[in-house]
Amino acid sequence: MQFTMATTETVLHEHRIVVGLDYGTTFSGCAFGNTAQKSIDNIKVIRRWPGKERRDEAKCPSDIAYNAGTYRWGYLIPPGQPRLTWAKLDLDEDNFYENQDHSRHDEYVDVQSDPFAESETSSSSSESSTDEFPLAEGMRHNPMNKSPVDVVSDYLTALYDVIMSNLRREQGENFINKTAIDWVMTVPAVWSEKAQALTKEAASRAGIGQREKDRLFILSEPEAAAVYAISELYQRDISRRNDPNTLKVGDTFVLCDAGGGTVDLISYRVGQLQPSLGISEVAVGSGAKCGSTFIDRNMLKLLRHKLGEERFKILCEKNNGMVLNRLMSEFEGVKRSFGSSYVPGSANYLPMHGFANDPAAGIIEGQFELTHEDLKLCFDPIVDQIVDLIQGQVDAVCDTGASVKYIFLVGGFGESDYLLHRLTEFKWAKAGQIEILNPYDAWSAVSRGAVLRGLEGSLVTNRRCRRNYGTRINTVFDPTIHHEEDAFYSTDTGMKMARNQVSWIVEKGADTDSNTRFQLKCGTTFQKGEKLRRGATLVASDLDVAPHSYRDRSVHDLCFLMADLSMVKEDQFDEVNINGQACLSAEFVIEMAFESAEIKFQLYFKDNCYGQVKTTFH
Repeated sequence: MQFTMATTETVLHEHRIVVGLDYGTTFSGCAFGNTAQKSIDNIKVIRRWPGKERRDEAKCPSDIAYNAGTYRWGYLIPPGQPRLTWAKLDLDEDNFYENQDHSRHDEYVDVQSDPFAESETSSSSSESSTDEFPLAEGMRHNPMNKSPVDVVSDYLTALYDVIMSNLRREQGENFINKTAIDWVMTVPAVWSEKAQALTKEAASRAGIGQREKDRLFILSEPEAAAVYAISELYQRDISRRNDPNTLKVGDTFVLCDAGGGTVDLISYRVGQLQPSLGISEVAVGSGAKCGSTFIDRNMLKLLRHKLGEERFKILCEKNNGMVLNRLMSEFEGVKRSFGSSYVPGSANYLPMHGFANDPAAGIIEGQFELTHEDLKLCFDPIVDQIVDLIQGQVDAVCDTGASVKYIFLVGGFGESDYLLHRLTEFKWAKAGQIEILNPYDAWSAVSRGAVLRGLEGSLVTNRRCRRNYGTRINTVFDPTIHHEEDAFYSTDTGMKMARNQVSWIVEKGADTDSNTRFQLKCGTTFQKGEKLRRGATLVASDLDVAPHSYRDRSVHDLCFLMADLSMVKEDQFDEVNINGQACLSAEFVIEMAFESAEIKFQLYFKDNCYGQVKTTFH
């Protein structure tokens, strides 16, 4: 059930600053602008980071290092010091090691196609992939055993302080103190709803959006990147309107946001160019955890394969992980430059002090030799997966009868020359060769796009729901649909019923524009004198066609919704007679509104709104 309401977009007349915050798996960045100058050219990227001598870096490492109750972060962490990396992915820890629908990877590439797989006689053959990285203590160092939200909150607290310091330096302390700030924080589109909520909680605990009049919004990373990429292209086209290759109404493009931890795909069609730019989603977005972090993991697996179990364990533990950290820090530069040029027979050398020479294992004079073929073994399984993801999105667009004009490649990993080369050379099945556009400063596209979204409002007129949402119900038994194990007879009507069924409220692929509300209708009876509070569990499934049964493996509990009508006067409810006893009856509605990276729930009773519904994610 659904109906249309007026848009909830708020028109603000007061002057505000908009900050786009891109907290990433490996690096984090920030951009800002203000409502007095909404042009894309007036958006500025923060490039001053504590501990960084060169002041021209668009992002700061997302690492944090705990020691004796204190912590360092980003560039302030000395080379080699044990640290906690990839903390962002821990927010989605329930799904972190799960095989994604679009993924061939868990923690690493599949064993069947894994070039580093151990033989059956290997001492590590009985270990699961999730057992391999606890050895790398220097990279996953959490001596205080902090929760993911605590860790991310600590990092964001330090990041918030630096952002505010940069704003005060740029705009003046008095101006910043009296001017409201809208914070637009981005999250991966593949994030679970729980992970989205945890991200927002960590940001709030860090002080983000907590000053008087400040506000905090959540936006999906690919939508932010698309807003920047298409706006940048649109502005560039203004000066060459007679060019047949310029953007036109009806043009369709695929955006690939390749980051450190996740890769998100989304497709848009240009709906209008005047009086302002408007785009709409063409197909259901896709994505997986296959960002550049997984190249690092394949590098660690390469090390383990070449060094052997015993030496790899020593490497992970040597000097509290400092040797491994130095090696991986050097690998970051090698990874970024891979693909820019190739000299046959060339190799890179990474520091690995304290190990005896063993050329067969790649150890030469205290260095680890990393050949071009070694790098391809680290890159190719991840790049192949990204190609598959893009192909799936291109096919989905073609299935609608549209054609893809461009593929935009953005994100930190989107600046990889090797990835760009592979995509440029690829023939996209139904679509053939497609022009790949890599916008200027693609690394900061997400934070810049988040600022644009905050300044201009949403350019996206409608989105496609990424999964099915519903609730458990009992229903009349149908032998063609239901299983006997779910059958029972109603004590009230005597009818044969089926338990453990699902009523789907929103189907995957449904339009979820800002004017649409989806309804979860609820009814209950209760005793006179009782304060009315009732809960319902929202369930979800990622399948294209939602199953009938709650027992289906794809169906999972998403969150518990608590509707509180305790403030409603008793005479507003209907009286009913149940087994000779006078009781009260209420029918109420929980409305679901889908935003870029959040679901908002509102409680309605007799056409009156009673505020947001308390939500507890499973």
